[in-house]
Amino acid sequence: MKIKTASRPGSDTHIGFVLKGDMKNAIKDFEAEKDTITVRYKGKRTVIYCGLGERTECTSRTIRAAAAAGIKKAAELKRKAVSVLDTPVDCRSDACARAAIEGALLGAYSFSKYKSKKPAAVTGIEFVTKEISSQEANDIFRLCRAAWYTRDLVNDNASVTTPEHLAAEARAIAADKSVSVEILDERAIRKKGLGLLWAVGKGSPYPPRLALMEYKGDPSSKRKIAVVGKGITFDSGGQNLKPSGHIETMRCDMAGAAAVLGLMRALTSLKPKLNVVGVITCAHNAVGSNAYFPGDVYTSYAGTNVEITNTDAEGRLALADAFAYVQKHYRPSHVIDLATLTGSVVMALGDTVAGLFANSDALAQSLYHAGEKTGERLWRLPLYEEHSESMKSDHADLRNTSKLKRGYAGSITAAAFLKEFVGKKVSWAHIDIAGTAFNEGEARGEVPKYGTGFGVRLLWEYLTA
Repeated sequence: MKIKTASRPGSDTHIGFVLKGDMKNAIKDFEAEKDTITVRYKGKRTVIYCGLGERTECTSRTIRAAAAAGIKKAAELKRKAVSVLDTPVDCRSDACARAAIEGALLGAYSFSKYKSKKPAAVTGIEFVTKEISSQEANDIFRLCRAAWYTRDLVNDNASVTTPEHLAAEARAIAADKSVSVEILDERAIRKKGLGLLWAVGKGSPYPPRLALMEYKGDPSSKRKIAVVGKGITFDSGGQNLKPSGHIETMRCDMAGAAAVLGLMRALTSLKPKLNVVGVITCAHNAVGSNAYFPGDVYTSYAGTNVEITNTDAEGRLALADAFAYVQKHYRPSHVIDLATLTGSVVMALGDTVAGLFANSDALAQSLYHAGEKTGERLWRLPLYEEHSESMKSDHADLRNTSKLKRGYAGSITAAAFLKEFVGKKVSWAHIDIAGTAFNEGEARGEVPKYGTGFGVRLLWEYLTA
């Protein structure tokens, strides 16, 4: 993919935006309702008009989705080079220009690794705008490429994206001089006492890994933020085996780790002045005689003994050891985790909004606003002492599922478990992306079918705001 900015369109295929009721720029027989498209031919030129709806409802989110739809239509028409025109004067700003660029780039993505016949794709995009510079457009391109990379990881086979494969991706990122990497293999995980991560991964021929990538963009600052991603490369449910209808897409259970890897790629490419530790905690939750069992008790890296009441509540175990390890050895002031953690959050919020839990109102607010700006939206859910009480075990210190009635507050009690492994002076946020990381429906706007790349742009916006 090649991109550039220009003052005039240089290709024969244009993507334009139209507001409903804009008489000056009205297109015959096109009402310009939101999410609608019409194609017109003017001599050698093809113009794809994207409706934005009423001016009052035109937002960055609307423009982002419209630009994505326009690019998909251009690919459908087998156009290779496309000029994306500026947004209408009534909704023209740097934010709108950024949204158009993001939408076009995110909409141009496709995963065709396993397609014998590759689908048509747009390979060059020219952005006709004076609102942002060529450098800014290229920065957006680099960020969107990081989201593409995350999508690729989530979409690939679980037999490809093993824990060791994800650790190798971390090593590759650390080839950049601004990043150092520490990787714990299965021997180090056992020796150092990460008993929960070891329990989750020990039943698989693909052993667990913990990878920590430290990006030092501002050596003069002591402020450091840890971003932790759940990397369950396939979740069978373990001995509490998932049934048909729930197991088929479980290659996506490493989407949190994929987002962290994507973020670290963006950091090495764009070089902001900040310090981040990216952590991926990776295991294959297998079923078999060597796997962990319900009723077992394992000791975490923090020294907490955890009773396993359900082997399909494995992600929180892997995250707990990652939390304890990164806090002890890297001393972050903030810990933010992304995890496809619970089906309960999908029941509560659907597949367009991720669940947000936090022990800091300021952190929660900052993440919420970053989500609104990027279109990767969050909604904060409660986290009360009663939820923490429900995670106490009669047999050990904690249990990995709650004592509440089956189906009650599943996403909240999962967050309550994680909270037990966060230091009192650490600001922490948990983002449950179970609904937003993998789109099982049809593509919508800039969100493709299957891996969405959710979290990369959200975290970038939060970190650099």
